[in-house]
Amino acid sequence: MWKKHIIKDAVGGWMLLTGCLAAGIILNEMRAKPLPLAYASPEARLDQAVERLGEGKPVPVRQTGDVSLEEMQAISAGRSALILDARPEVFYRVGHIPSALSLPRDDFENSYHVLASVLEPRRSDVLVVYCSGSDCHDSQMVADALQRLGYAHVRLFRAGWGAWEDGNLPQEKS
Repeated sequence: MWKKHIIKDAVGGWMLLTGCLAAGIILNEMRAKPLPLAYASPEARLDQAVERLGEGKPVPVRQTGDVSLEEMQAISAGRSALILDARPEVFYRVGHIPSALSLPRDDFENSYHVLASVLEPRRSDVLVVYCSGSDCHDSQMVADALQRLGYAHVRLFRAGWGAWEDGNLPQEKS
């Protein structure tokens, strides 16, 4: 007798679970921007964003070397290159290198659209990308994405925000 109740409860639970899953998938698909059903790494998400943007043609990568802290100071002071901050927007707002624009890796596609009027005319100019520091790979991923979109002169300030802040250098906040 008790086996009958266990089977009945298990079947009921299974039907409830299946119904909830189906409802969740249907509601997700009805969203303007559905959540992905499978995990994609940050690199894969950035690759997908670059493919969707696909506005430029990849150019041969120019190995122009990394930017040192001293060179970054001169670039920022003289505004001789476009500086892009690849950190998440919240960190950019707390503090960033003067004249830097926010192009976060985690929201690359939307931020690129916002900056398109500034970026696209400067495809042949020098762009310098930075993130938190030498352990952060967001700047490299953003630099690679920009090169795939046709930006020919992308350099990295690998020491990043950590070195800038440690040097007590000027900051801007948004």
